[in-house]
Amino acid sequence: MNTTTITTTTSSPEVFNTITRGSIYFLLVFTPLARGTVQPWAQILMLMAIVVALAAHVMGRSLAWDWQRQKTPLDVPIAAGMALCALSAAFSVHRGISFQALVLLLSYLAVFYLVIHTCDTRIRLRLLIYIVIGVALFLAVFGIFKRFGVNPFPWWEYGELKYKPDFLAATYGNHNHLAGYLEMALPLLLGLFLKDYRWGRVFMMIYIAFLIIAAQVLSLSRGGWIATLSGLAFMAAVLLADRRFKRRKVLAALVAATVFSALLILASTPVVERMQTVMEMEEEASFHSRVVAWGGVRQLIVEHPALGTGPGTFQDVFTQYQPPGLGARFNFAHNDYLQFIADGGLLVIPLMAWLVIVTYRRGFRKLRHDSRLIRGVTLGALTGITAIGVHSLIDFNLHIPANALLFTVLVALVVMPIPHRES
Repeated sequence: MNTTTITTTTSSPEVFNTITRGSIYFLLVFTPLARGTVQPWAQILMLMAIVVALAAHVMGRSLAWDWQRQKTPLDVPIAAGMALCALSAAFSVHRGISFQALVLLLSYLAVFYLVIHTCDTRIRLRLLIYIVIGVALFLAVFGIFKRFGVNPFPWWEYGELKYKPDFLAATYGNHNHLAGYLEMALPLLLGLFLKDYRWGRVFMMIYIAFLIIAAQVLSLSRGGWIATLSGLAFMAAVLLADRRFKRRKVLAALVAATVFSALLILASTPVVERMQTVMEMEEEASFHSRVVAWGGVRQLIVEHPALGTGPGTFQDVFTQYQPPGLGARFNFAHNDYLQFIADGGLLVIPLMAWLVIVTYRRGFRKLRHDSRLIRGVTLGALTGITAIGVHSLIDFNLHIPANALLFTVLVALVVMPIPHRES
């Protein structure tokens, strides 16, 4: 009896830890497959999974009597950001909407710290990365099949949307948001490949990378193209500056293969036509219309400089500021930075700069670590953050829950303590 009691007591914390990790893995798979989790029912399921993960984490810590918190360099700026968001919500023009936005923000924050506390070994770190890459691979393959008229899953047909069939969107409702996900996931694959090189994995990784790049190009997201190229340029620059990186020929071959693959796919008629519409004014969300809309966003910020209009209120407030002549209502600013400032006020600017500086400083320090795995994951995560940061200049990927969640995970991978080796 005593032996059974001791065994049960000892194993119970690990059971709850498994539930926590399983909930995180579920979120990484579910959120992109549920149309980016933009619909209320999907967001409710996402929040329920996060609550389960938090409850299991607390129970596991309670049974193990382990309340030691993993500190990160982002703790102080995150606390400052939450205080600013709470203050902005208190004076929001729509407090109910701002409360919902705060709940969503707190859910991302919970995932951030749960990833940091649960990816405490390198095996678990690899598993999380493999799940992200696996989801990206599924999105790419399914998107390509769907793009060419083969879709065995009718629930991923969105007939009410206006996007042309040439736009590869996979499970997402918007091709730009699929592109945002892929541009964050692809660097994780390349980071593992370049820093943890194994000949036996070469062809598999190249094949997976080719499929993801093909889906990215066929998404016809010009912002996604620019962001992906910017991220890959950042990765190449970091690797070339690293004296310990000896595989410059491998890097050159990968760059050449990537360029060749992209040019091959770019030669298709729909892609060529898409490249010719960069400045078209009639497109619903063309570059010209976004620039016009940004003028209205700036006016909104001028009239609410201190605390903004409140988190999540942009869609309701911007109707008063949208410039005339635009063909459609702008529910988003198509610039995450401007929208964050409009919602939270001008103090968001130094806060974002603080977060960026601390994250990249921590990332570059980890790139000097002895472990190739740590360097590879950190480089991949930093590259994904760079890519989505560029894309956010002309889109609103960070307001799509699935992509915001993956972005949160990437930041956690950069700033988290070094996972220990398995005993």
